[in-house]
Amino acid sequence: MKSPTSQKAKQIGGISARKIIVPIAISLAILHIMIVILIFQISISSSRLSKTMREYDTYVSDATSLMAGSSLRCETTNTFVLMPVQENGEINLSPLEAYAAELKQKRTGKYVAERFSNYKISDEIKNYVYDAAEHTDQMLETQLHAMALTSAVYPVPATAPYTDIPMTRLTDEEEKMPDSQKEATARAMILGRDYSEHKHMVSSSVAAASKALKQESGRKSAIMGRRISILRLMLWTVTIAIIIILVLVFLVFNNQLLMPLNRFVRLIDSDHSLNDKKGMQEVRLLASAYNDLLWRRDSLDKILRSAAETDTLTNLPNRYKFEQYLVEFGKSGYSLAVYLFDINFLKITNDKQGHFAGDILIKSAAECISSCFDMSAAGISGESYCFRFGGDEFAALVKNCSREDARKLADRFEAEQKSRGISVSAGYAYTEEIEKTSFKALLDEADRQMYKQKNVKHQQGYHFTVPANMTV
Repeated sequence: MKSPTSQKAKQIGGISARKIIVPIAISLAILHIMIVILIFQISISSSRLSKTMREYDTYVSDATSLMAGSSLRCETTNTFVLMPVQENGEINLSPLEAYAAELKQKRTGKYVAERFSNYKISDEIKNYVYDAAEHTDQMLETQLHAMALTSAVYPVPATAPYTDIPMTRLTDEEEKMPDSQKEATARAMILGRDYSEHKHMVSSSVAAASKALKQESGRKSAIMGRRISILRLMLWTVTIAIIIILVLVFLVFNNQLLMPLNRFVRLIDSDHSLNDKKGMQEVRLLASAYNDLLWRRDSLDKILRSAAETDTLTNLPNRYKFEQYLVEFGKSGYSLAVYLFDINFLKITNDKQGHFAGDILIKSAAECISSCFDMSAAGISGESYCFRFGGDEFAALVKNCSREDARKLADRFEAEQKSRGISVSAGYAYTEEIEKTSFKALLDEADRQMYKQKNVKHQQGYHFTVPANMTV
């Protein structure tokens, strides 16, 4: 069974804040997770891009090192073979030392080709490197052979680093060659066409490999860069979406929650009802609940006011209301007739027949006064007001009537009370302009007239008997 609050919410309508907050919270959570994922992906992609650029820098460095190593070995070989003896007559060993040091760098074709076989690059680039490595190793063989022939003429110390150079073992035929022929053969090897062709092929292959590596690096970097750009665009899109959602949420809650509540504060301060047809469901429920309380308060206020201003037995306005009327009537501009009434023999009726009979007498007198001073029924112009002062005292005010009409009302009341079998003393005072006299003067005159009549009626010895059909 649904609670009264849920049933009332359904009747009132409006979107509940919970129905807005829950999907928005889920959406924001998803968007924030996307931001974390995008940042993570951007970081990974950036790291991969940096790694790729570093790797290709290494590849280019390795490829160019093949050329650099080949050039250095070529230069040191040429120096030793072409100038094996220094000017002082000593053997020129420094080129051999440089050559041995270069071999330790492992920049020969075999080592470089082995490293490139493990690199994740295109086969085209690897083929360029393998080709350069092959020519480099062929040059290396020629260099070692030429240096072996030269060192056979100019003996090299059998110590390190010279022993680190794996010079070619000479054939028996080469061993038998004269020294001049050995030198000539060595020079012919390093200055020959084949050697020069190997050198050219190494240079062109390394250049082609370096160019291809840079192009491939550029393509991969461009692809990764585009991926990073797309991820960054997505990150900005998600971030902007979050900002837009937050702004929209603020505007919605400001217009549908905060502003209505702010208006409610002002309306409550001014004791006005609240509009329960606008705003979120919670705001409407609040307004409806307040309006219910306001209606109950006003109803209770009317009940209390009625209780404070109305006589419960006769339902006529009481003395408090009578005094309010006197204040509200104003001070000039109208005629006024003031009537005062006092029930005769009320105490005797209470003593002999009981208070129940006394209440019936009071009620009968009130009905008599009300019916007699019904201006439309009496066919008299003006406004009339009837009151119960106290236990047996009543009053009537007739506004904007003529003196003749005021007298007719008094005569009408006298005849009516006789027909009802009750005895009520009455007196009245009249003025054509209230400004020329005062309420007090009119009340005093009416009171005097009433007591004058009361003395007469008490001398008549009248008493009241409750009719059989009368109830309080």
